[in-house]
Amino acid sequence: MYTVDASVWVNAFDQREPGHLASRQFLEVVRRQALPIIVPNLVLVEVAGAISRTRRTPAQAQAFAIVLSRLPHVTVRVLDEAGAIQALTLTAQHGLRGADAVYAAVAHDAGSSLVTLDNEHLTRLVDLLTVCTPTVALAALTPQP
Repeated sequence: MYTVDASVWVNAFDQREPGHLASRQFLEVVRRQALPIIVPNLVLVEVAGAISRTRRTPAQAQAFAIVLSRLPHVTVRVLDEAGAIQALTLTAQHGLRGADAVYAAVAHDAGSSLVTLDNEHLTRLVDLLTVCTPTVALAALTPQP
């Protein structure tokens, strides 16, 4: 199971971003294999905001976030009080930004691997949960010759 943060969804969406292909391929392999993804509802807001800011296409940004929320293998988890307390604890203990802590809390609670392009996730959470880039996750999912 995976928790995929907004950085990966946006990177997969935007062909102009470095690493776009790896993010897109990772999400495609996960979709094909029907592997579960669990994300906080915050991802929908972050993805829509990032796409709207960079593309200046509010309707496209909103549509992409809505499609993401309806993908059959994606579970969107609402941030409840327990999740918020776990996120604030992670923020305090690991020096994360608030939104980053929400993804970490969801991944930790679900026992999923956090797939991200965020350097703070990749460096500050290695002792807490499995954190990796889309490239690393893709390599683990793709049979090697």
